[in-house]
Amino acid sequence: MAKAAYPPTGSRSPEAQAQREAYWRRKLRQWKKSGLAKSAFSRREGLAPSVLAWWDREIRRRDQGRQRTNRRERLPQSPSFLPVQVIDPPRGPDAALEVVRGAHVVRVRPGFDPETLRRVLAVLEGRAC
Repeated sequence: MAKAAYPPTGSRSPEAQAQREAYWRRKLRQWKKSGLAKSAFSRREGLAPSVLAWWDREIRRRDQGRQRTNRRERLPQSPSFLPVQVIDPPRGPDAALEVVRGAHVVRVRPGFDPETLRRVLAVLEGRAC
């Protein structure tokens, strides 16, 4: 497998950013595997020790951010309660109830599926189902 070239400085495309991150992840793995101090490894590889140290902190920060994001995605959504104002109560056995979410109105008829309503409201609120 050919090693990807380090993207030119100043290139901010997502591909170039991903290549830079992959390059530095490889360098950091090599450094840790070498058992050398950062300064000795940097000298051997022709790197500035401050750059290696910066990428070490940056990669850890990025990984921690991803872990927090993944943990948040796994947490169950806590229920939220919103104020409700009944404008005109439904009358009759087939009357629909209207639920207003911003500019959206959802008409709920008797016998509705509560789980489906929950998902519809989550989508209208911009939350994951």
